[in-house]
Amino acid sequence: MTYFSYTERQARRAFSLIEMLVVIALVAMILASSTPALMRTMQATRLASTGDSIMGAITEAKQLSYAQNVPVELRFFKYADQDFPGSTVQLFRSYQMFKIVTVTQGVGSNAQTLESVVPVNTLSKLSDGVIIAAGTDLSPLLNGQNGTSLDDVKPNAAGGVGYSGVSGAKYNALRFMPDGSCRKVSAQQNGFAQLEYGTLPNSFFTLTYNSGQEVTTGNLPKNFYTIQVDPFTGKARNYRPGF
Repeated sequence: MTYFSYTERQARRAFSLIEMLVVIALVAMILASSTPALMRTMQATRLASTGDSIMGAITEAKQLSYAQNVPVELRFFKYADQDFPGSTVQLFRSYQMFKIVTVTQGVGSNAQTLESVVPVNTLSKLSDGVIIAAGTDLSPLLNGQNGTSLDDVKPNAAGGVGYSGVSGAKYNALRFMPDGSCRKVSAQQNGFAQLEYGTLPNSFFTLTYNSGQEVTTGNLPKNFYTIQVDPFTGKARNYRPGF
């Protein structure tokens, strides 16, 4: 019969250095192979959550306009991403809802009637890593005349910072009318917004991932979230091919 000392029995039960290195290497390989899939899942979740939130805001704006018999505007603000230093590409990164009212400035013959906006809620920022493409091919609904945007100006704001909270930001907007229709704000003239009906095939905009560059049909990721708004009924639909 063979007898082992306590130290020898402990040594036989322990892992050798080679065995530990093999286990660590296997764990590292598993993590390396699963991380990209996990990142894609997280991105898809954020993209879906952001798109669903905007769908909810569209429904809320439509219902509020009908209930209070006033136009309600949903503004989408675009500006350069501070996470990409030196980038000058302006992409839509936040949105906010406003009621449209008319105000009179001046008295007598100098009186002038203008449109004004009243914020309905606070500014909503898109989830980290998610933007709305600003190009006419992916988001024609969020483009003004000749593809232009409007200056984000807040009355009596110090430093020229508008409702977005970012200096130099631009915006494009959808205006929901009490009759249920939805029109896009294409320009401002003499204190009033210039509105236009879009055609259904061109009444959409697209959410995707933020790369710090302009997104076009040529570099659009497989996973994106498109929202179409019917200009006559204001009803929104989504299209999510990568989900």
